[in-house]
Amino acid sequence: MGLALAWLVEVGIITWRDLTGKAKNHTVAGLPIPADYVATFIIFGALSFVPKDNVGASRTAALVGWAYVVATYMNVAPALVNPTGKTSSTSSSSTQTTPTAGATSATIP
Repeated sequence: MGLALAWLVEVGIITWRDLTGKAKNHTVAGLPIPADYVATFIIFGALSFVPKDNVGASRTAALVGWAYVVATYMNVAPALVNPTGKTSSTSSSSTQTTPTAGATSATIP
């Protein structure tokens, strides 16, 4: 029951965040994109394969599920998942690296 309740709370947070416009990483206002729901199906579906007979494992799976809920509520996501999040760079210019004059590329025979 703990994992199913965590999944329902996760779906509720995702829906509430997108409907109220508090999701900064979504450009479309309104309902959440289907990929948000698919991600919850994958994550919580994988956690549901933990056998309920093993009490320690099922509690750990529920704890991991609730950790995802807390992370969603606090909007904790790496830059790869949340590209509009804060970055450490303050300048908007990009730097390009060019090889030096004497550099050669190594080839493997």
